[in-house]
Amino acid sequence: MDIRGHHFLCMLGFRGLGYDDVFIDNMYKIIRKLKNKQHMLIKAVDNVDNICAMCPNNMDGECRIENYPGSVKERDRAVLKILGIKVGEAVRYRDVVNKIKENMTEERMTNICKDCEWFSLGYCIEGFRKLKGG
Repeated sequence: MDIRGHHFLCMLGFRGLGYDDVFIDNMYKIIRKLKNKQHMLIKAVDNVDNICAMCPNNMDGECRIENYPGSVKERDRAVLKILGIKVGEAVRYRDVVNKIKENMTEERMTNICKDCEWFSLGYCIEGFRKLKGG
């Protein structure tokens, strides 16, 4: 399974909002699979992943909104850098979760995600706080 860097944070607070029911169902399916199989290897990517598969911005395997300053690709790379994961590296989901707990902060998350249309809802930060035990 391929997962974009920023999607590791999105999954923390996902509440069933999205582009359409197909996207939402796909996201829930992936989140459940990873939570139930935390030992599963995932390839960390900075391009279209298994979650993007059902996104309307996915145009023939390319994200139509990722090549500009502050883009989705830049968010992916920023998250992976903080987590100490290289693009293309295979990691276990449980290790990603531990790296988020150890290395991510609310300030870092806000700096990376502040321009995301979903971030202002506060769900991602709430999910992060819950992960950290707060």
